[in-house]
Amino acid sequence: MSGLSGTVILQDNGGDDLSVSANGAFTFATKLATGASYNVTVKTNPAGQTCTIAAGTGTIATTNVTNVAVTCTTWSSVSDDFNRANGGLGARW
Repeated sequence: MSGLSGTVILQDNGGDDLSVSANGAFTFATKLATGASYNVTVKTNPAGQTCTIAAGTGTIATTNVTNVAVTCTTWSSVSDDFNRANGGLGARW
């Protein structure tokens, strides 16, 4: 977990919610068996941030999964994201 400024709620396989409030390693409460699939997603982003996940899916081998990376970035409210000269809308529309 990096860049976190607040609390993010992560899920594994659509459940097993995990609330994380600090940067660093994290561990879900439910241990998965060898051969089981995992799919880590962001259920709720922290206020003013967007968190993305890298290497969030796979199959459990014989060791703990340690390569799931969550990166949170703060978005600026400076841009209005209204209509652009080319007729398009900004990224948040």
